[in-house]
Amino acid sequence: MALRGESCGWKALLFSCRFFGIATTLVLWGVGVEFLYYGKPFGIYFLAVAILLSFLELVFLLDQVVEICVSRTSIIVRLWDAVLWLDDWKKGALYFVFLAPPCFVRPFEALLGVLSGILLVITGVLYMLKTFKTNKDEEDSNFEANTTYDRFEDGPEDLEATIANPVSGPTSAGMMSVADQSEILDL
Repeated sequence: MALRGESCGWKALLFSCRFFGIATTLVLWGVGVEFLYYGKPFGIYFLAVAILLSFLELVFLLDQVVEICVSRTSIIVRLWDAVLWLDDWKKGALYFVFLAPPCFVRPFEALLGVLSGILLVITGVLYMLKTFKTNKDEEDSNFEANTTYDRFEDGPEDLEATIANPVSGPTSAGMMSVADQSEILDL
């Protein structure tokens, strides 16, 4: 999971994303249950968001299970790739733009709703910042994939075209000796 050259700052950001995501999920579960217990229908929204966040925050664990248990040609892997697509800035925008604003609708009724909204905003911003790390990792992997080391200089592309084919002559069965082929010695 961690790369060799990964700095401490990126590790802290990744840990913060995971920590705030799970903490936000737990707070949303608590707020939703409390609202429903006291008869406030807005608790249904908090529980629905808590269920969604529970799934989205556990994706990194479930990804390991899918990698181990499912073959790469399965339709489940294609569906799972669609789930993995929703990460970094997309997850941050979902939290920040779509899920957090309803938490601030009636702040005088539920201070815990405001707390969960603030946690959603913080988590969304952290996931948006994580995008920079992901982009850096992709650039590094592209650079490593494109660099090759070859200690030999580029030779002719078609080696057989540069070597003269033997013609039938005074030697037996039309073959020339290796010493007669100066083209081979030039290479």
